[in-house]
Amino acid sequence: MSKKFKECGFNYYLSKERIEEYRKKPPVKRLLWLYQLNLFRAKYPQSIRKIQDRFRSGEL
Repeated sequence: MSKKFKECGFNYYLSKERIEEYRKKPPVKRLLWLYQLNLFRAKYPQSIRKIQDRFRSGEL
């Protein structure tokens, strides 16, 4: 039985080399990076965050 998924959001390409570089970084550093990006996004105006969320959900 196959599931159909709605296409939404965006795609981007990372080379295998780039992925390996990221994987070599310590988990604490990777988590800190994600945390910092979340803090940064939280400072965006509400209107921008709504647009981003609509884009991710496939509405746009």
